[in-house]
Amino acid sequence: MNLPDTGAGRGPAAGRSDVWVYAALSYTIIIWGINIVMLKWLTPYFDVVVLSAIRMSIAFVCIAAIARGLGARVPRLNRGQLGWVALGAVFLVYLNQICLTQGLVWTSATNGSLILGLNPLLGVVAGALLFGEALGLRRVAGLALGIAGAAMVVLSRGDAALQTAGLGDLMVVGAVLTYTAGSICIRRAANTVHPLAIGYYMHLLGALMLTTHALAMSPWREETVFFPGIWPWTVILISALCSTALGNLSWSYGISRIGIGRTSVFGNWLPVTGLLAAVLFLGERVYPAQLAGLFCVLSGTYLVLRRSRAKQ
Repeated sequence: MNLPDTGAGRGPAAGRSDVWVYAALSYTIIIWGINIVMLKWLTPYFDVVVLSAIRMSIAFVCIAAIARGLGARVPRLNRGQLGWVALGAVFLVYLNQICLTQGLVWTSATNGSLILGLNPLLGVVAGALLFGEALGLRRVAGLALGIAGAAMVVLSRGDAALQTAGLGDLMVVGAVLTYTAGSICIRRAANTVHPLAIGYYMHLLGALMLTTHALAMSPWREETVFFPGIWPWTVILISALCSTALGNLSWSYGISRIGIGRTSVFGNWLPVTGLLAAVLFLGERVYPAQLAGLFCVLSGTYLVLRRSRAKQ
């Protein structure tokens, strides 16, 4: 059985309803916000590269199991397709995971969340410059409103005072840049490759890169790496399956269906979902300014995603 058709190859203008795409992307941003809390909780138990290698390896196994459960045969890629997917694995799996995880260890949550809020801006700009995706005044206004709302959410926290930029901030900036570069590679491959196949090969190659890196490090050979306790391994499994495997598959699906620009705007939600995760798991309070920021994010996302009546 071949992989089912999801519109790959027809571009963002495919005629079917985008409701399922928006639902998948909403799930992704929610679980990614929770994943920030999980990653920060896991870092005392694992080295950054080892943690990334374990998570990506589990994620690949999950994606392979999903393909098998669907009765789908993952197709072989030609040289050009494999090149884009491999490049996406370098940026979106290997480099992004190292930069993001290490950055969240070194920098404050405020700085990290604020810098990650730059993802939608770079995504929309990349989609406009490289793929000809429309970038009208309404979308620019919506994007600015969403980023302003995300910044308002982050800066309204009680401990949200911007600190001197440090190495951790630079690492998170690197995560933003590698994320955007990886998304561009996915967008290139998504014209002719099914999102499930992209996720399969990208996580296979990314996991091999991270595992090779981890095997060369002494922390991998320490006994505590494999016996940190039942809860760290439980959290890793949840992170790898729900966030990395399902989240990245949904994100690739969104890019293949509605383009990198419209998909990236969902990144405006990341500081919001991260804050809600902190409230749920850490007991932090929500202030009126944060609710105002949430309204801005919702309004900005609506402006960017809303189509004109003529196009509808």
